[in-house]
Amino acid sequence: MSECSVQGCCKPFVARGFCGAHYMEARRANKDFSVVRPHGPLKDRFFSKVIKMDGCWVWLGSKRPNGYGTIQKGGKGSATLSAHRLSYEMHKGPIPDGLVVMHSCDNPSCVNPDHLSIGTYKENTADMIAKGRKRTVSALGTSNGKAKLNDELVKYIRQNLHKSHASLARELNLSTNCIRGVKIGRTWSHVK
Repeated sequence: MSECSVQGCCKPFVARGFCGAHYMEARRANKDFSVVRPHGPLKDRFFSKVIKMDGCWVWLGSKRPNGYGTIQKGGKGSATLSAHRLSYEMHKGPIPDGLVVMHSCDNPSCVNPDHLSIGTYKENTADMIAKGRKRTVSALGTSNGKAKLNDELVKYIRQNLHKSHASLARELNLSTNCIRGVKIGRTWSHVK
């Protein structure tokens, strides 16, 4: 079951992406939930799906499974835009090629331009890890239950760089890809 789109609220949503309490708060704030024509101006359609609450502007329209809002650029069959990226472009200008829009509030359904900034994929990933939002951090080395190597085997592989991947793989009963990963530092890079 989906949760309320207000950051920090874990109650199940009842209507328009809100739990009962936040939905009533939005209604009391005189949010007009009337439907805007689907082919109206993009800016009008965008703001008809936004409610400004607690610093965040919560997206009420369609969302991806990860919580990020989406909106159609035009009529039926047109491109789908990310709501937070559209908000950034409407309020701050174009997004340079190769950069992403990052949230300072960590609320994927927020489209408040004050909470949005641009950065590289690397910066966005570092921000995600620093804030503890990365869900799948694999354990390193022998702490990982799928590990077929240990520190001694990794050191042995690195000491025998003159041997081919295939010969080391046969000798240690491993795949050549496993050997290659160790040799080039893609895997087991924490072992010196």
